[in-house]
Amino acid sequence: SLLPGCWLAMNPGDAEPGLEGTPTTEPAFGLPALWIPAAVKERAESMGYTVVDPASIIVTHLTETIRQHAADLLTRQDVRGLLDALKERYPAVVDELVPDVLALGEVHRVLQALLMEGVGIRDLATIVETLADKGRLTKDVGLLADYCRQALARTILRPYLGPGNVLYAITLDGPLEAMLGDAVVQTGDGSYLNLDPGTVNAVLTALQGEYTRVHQQGMAPVVLCSAKVRRHLKQVSEPVLPRLAVVSYNEIQRDVDIQMVAR
Repeated sequence: SLLPGCWLAMNPGDAEPGLEGTPTTEPAFGLPALWIPAAVKERAESMGYTVVDPASIIVTHLTETIRQHAADLLTRQDVRGLLDALKERYPAVVDELVPDVLALGEVHRVLQALLMEGVGIRDLATIVETLADKGRLTKDVGLLADYCRQALARTILRPYLGPGNVLYAITLDGPLEAMLGDAVVQTGDGSYLNLDPGTVNAVLTALQGEYTRVHQQGMAPVVLCSAKVRRHLKQVSEPVLPRLAVVSYNEIQRDVDIQMVAR
């Protein structure tokens, strides 16, 4: 919902108090905001508020909605088109992958798994090369997606790196990580986390508390854990912390400076 003739003002955390307006919630990220008349725009900016016009609100909201549902929007025919375009530049790797190593449907499901976690698939050549190598070892879509993540690790981590390539990390206590690892059950259709709801809720409550505390200090932390646990921890935390990045030790580059900010 938009208010005609008004702008949306959001406090980035250090704005001066006292700005008056109609309270609302910014739609894309769920942040508290104020609708203010256009005449107050310059004053709000001078007070430190981020002020956005209605058209930009719609564009941002639509962009985030598409990003959140990219996995659903990507069809098998889309994947066929992407591979055909890639084949014009890298015919050998595409011919090696489909259909001899993986079927088109399996490639489709791997790309969907990456998109579900917000991993871009623009570097399709790297993804296809990884699948051509690892697809001979396993057909587990989740595991193949993890291999692709490791190949794309530098791109995945870039948004979370601070000055000096610092990565602020929340780690899991040793016994907790061991418990989660033991709870991973492998089946013919993949793996899942076999834990009772009470334990899952306790873990998520603790994780949400530490993430909020660190985030309020101006840091964008990631959760750092073993490759075996990573995918499952991301899946169970998605409903509570959809923007939380969960990365494995295998995805950390040598030049990244890890700073533990919570456990």
